[in-house]
Amino acid sequence: MNLFDTGSDVEHDLFDDLVAPTTIMQPRDTETDFGGLIATPIKLHEDLAKGCGGQIWPAGELLTKYILKKYMGTDGLQNKRILELGAGGGLTS
Repeated sequence: MNLFDTGSDVEHDLFDDLVAPTTIMQPRDTETDFGGLIATPIKLHEDLAKGCGGQIWPAGELLTKYILKKYMGTDGLQNKRILELGAGGGLTS
């Protein structure tokens, strides 16, 4: 990795202690019922082989739980359009 295009490959060592390296997750399958909020658990597959978009993000889980708690059993979202952006594996969708 050559950050400064000086012909040397040593510069990246300057940043090694600034950010901890991310843990590479192996593909995995899980199930969730969001703490009992849905009767039938949904199956989830996470695979980060092509980047972090295959990960179920905690923010997506939290948003899903919020929507389930607030709107489950109501018609509050009926006939509404929802656009989900940047939620990893699209869990909330």
